[in-house]
Amino acid sequence: MVLESGSGWKVSADIDKEMLLALYIRDLAAIEPLGATSLAPLSPRVKPAAARELDGNAAGELRQEWQSWWEGILANGRQSIDIHEEPDFADFSDSPSLQHLLRAHYGNAYTWTQNRLGEYQDYCQDNTKERLELLAHIFDERELEGKNVEDLHLKLVELPLAERRAWFVEPDMVILSQELMRDATLFRSYLQPIIDLMT
Repeated sequence: MVLESGSGWKVSADIDKEMLLALYIRDLAAIEPLGATSLAPLSPRVKPAAARELDGNAAGELRQEWQSWWEGILANGRQSIDIHEEPDFADFSDSPSLQHLLRAHYGNAYTWTQNRLGEYQDYCQDNTKERLELLAHIFDERELEGKNVEDLHLKLVELPLAERRAWFVEPDMVILSQELMRDATLFRSYLQPIIDLMT
């Protein structure tokens, strides 16, 4: 959904269903991701129940397979799993450990994800006006400073993460905790430097 647009710039914000599913699996299996975009745990917390199902070799293999899946989600920005029906996970045939985990825990993952999607609708009703005003103000300030904000499209992915912060994923995506919006000063402290980098 598009939240706001101005003189050539646009900001969209939404939740990402496949990211939710991937992060649920990450927390369920206690996968420690590699790289800079290592997000905080989900909230409400997902118990690492599947971690004890894995031996050392399987855990290492699963970590690599999950990392590849996550990087694909970030790079492509598209969903490869239809979470509204029981998938066959054929797209994961080259990731046997991950495929097995998805098949074994999909029911609980689906229920957890659907609950978060419902909560996100309530979150949007409560916070959309404040987000619109704050983001428009940040962009207006950049324009007044003479920065070029034309053709800028900032994509916010709002997820239920336990830590109030934001993670910039180049070139134009920001993953942020839904809780971050509850603190306008903190929200601005993360978003303003990112917008500066993009202009």
